[in-house]
Amino acid sequence: MAAAREAPVEDLLQNFVRVLEKRDGTELRLQQYGSGGVGCVVWDAAIVLCKYLETPGFSGEGAHALSRRSVLELGSGTGAVGLMAATLGADVVVTDLEELQDLLKRNINMNKHLVTGSVQAKSVLGVIICAQAGLSGT
Repeated sequence: MAAAREAPVEDLLQNFVRVLEKRDGTELRLQQYGSGGVGCVVWDAAIVLCKYLETPGFSGEGAHALSRRSVLELGSGTGAVGLMAATLGADVVVTDLEELQDLLKRNINMNKHLVTGSVQAKSVLGVIICAQAGLSGT
């Protein structure tokens, strides 16, 4: 009988998922990289802000404060905060450097079933250039 091949420890550390449980019991799953720049991991501050966005103190009573609002997140990294806003009904553009676009798109794809607004990833440089030119960037 062949033994199951285990992945080397280095492979396991290159990609890992951070789970963020929402108040309604659903979970945002956020892919992270074990190496790279500061945008490759979910920062604890992002988790705190995500949790705050769900509180009644932020939203008040009735429809959520982010519902049908346009949100632009600059320097999104893994996209945690923007994805949380999109699950709360916001129409979100998450941005970061070109080298983080694959990570942003992967996280959007992993969580698209939770999104009640919309979310898309764009290069931050493209957004800045469009803003300087007076264009919408869409």
